[in-house]
Amino acid sequence: MKILLDSTFPGGYAAGLEVWTQNLIHSLAAIDNINQYVIFGFFIRNFSHRKKTIHIPQQTNFSLYVKKLPRPFVVFLEDHNISVIEKLLLRQNIDIYHGTGYFLPCLKKIKGIVTIHGLDFAEMDTYWYKDKWYKNVPLYLKRADIVVTVSEYVKNSIVNNYKIPQEKIIVVYPGISETFRIIENTTNGIDEKLNVYSPYILTVATSIERKNLKRLLHAFSIVIKKIKNLNLVIIGNKENFEKGLSEEIKNFNLKGKIIFPGYLNSKKLVYYYNKAEVFVFPSLYEGFGFPVLEAMACGCPVISSNVSALPEITGSAAFLVNPYSPEEIAYAMEKVLVDRKKRNEMRKAGIEQAKKFSWEKTAEKMINLYNRIILFE
Repeated sequence: MKILLDSTFPGGYAAGLEVWTQNLIHSLAAIDNINQYVIFGFFIRNFSHRKKTIHIPQQTNFSLYVKKLPRPFVVFLEDHNISVIEKLLLRQNIDIYHGTGYFLPCLKKIKGIVTIHGLDFAEMDTYWYKDKWYKNVPLYLKRADIVVTVSEYVKNSIVNNYKIPQEKIIVVYPGISETFRIIENTTNGIDEKLNVYSPYILTVATSIERKNLKRLLHAFSIVIKKIKNLNLVIIGNKENFEKGLSEEIKNFNLKGKIIFPGYLNSKKLVYYYNKAEVFVFPSLYEGFGFPVLEAMACGCPVISSNVSALPEITGSAAFLVNPYSPEEIAYAMEKVLVDRKKRNEMRKAGIEQAKKFSWEKTAEKMINLYNRIILFE
């Protein structure tokens, strides 16, 4: 069986989509040396550089196939049922095209699977998710032989929004990188800045709006009236966050209390999770929510939103709050910070919850789906 994994995203980077795809590829490689996998991409901007950044496992059943094509134009043609990609692939003897990030071309001879990571663009009535990347998701859902989602919440959303039959949609939970773990001696190799920041509350964000950072700052301003020796560390786009949150920092008198380390790779981020007093994730929408499980795997107590897929993913291990209420977020932070017994209980529960998610399980389930789609065609 020959399976193609489309690993091209807008601009060559798509945060959670890229993390999911790269981990899937490497977990498939770890357990499967029989099926053939083709890592596929088509783009034209910065072609040589981007081609070099596509990492594939160094084993004989994995290969790279990229084409220098203007993605927007090709997608436009595919969206109008003018097949370009399948014609390119026929000589490659591809059995299954797996669109790992929403997009699926017009296929007639090749089986198609598409992964949907969330429907924030459809369910949130906000300007920042009116991206053309998502406009034809209903078309891709109808084209697919199987739709893969990352949570039951997303599956139900697809059924409710697009009337896709439930039996066509399969939930395959992502895993957690083994990088995220408890580090007994955090002083060995840890960034010295963490000792300056401590004690601190931690959050990880990709946007101000969806990750609800303004309400988080409001909540933090309430907490530090009682617990003064405390900082808030926000991992993510340092320049955008400093600029976009400057008014809140000024109005809530938080100057010097909010730390922006910028983007961090997983090898650094694991230390931040380990050293934090509590991880707070008041996101307004998550199709899955990697950061809450990463924090749990590191033994960090988690406060999370009670909306979208987050209650499903965190189970009973997190303190769930209404993300639209700064007062409720503040109450949860104070409760966890001052109650050592509760904090320890949350740590233990979080570690056990995180163990339920592994990339090996993800890969095994995907291989079963690949077999199923071929055997029952």
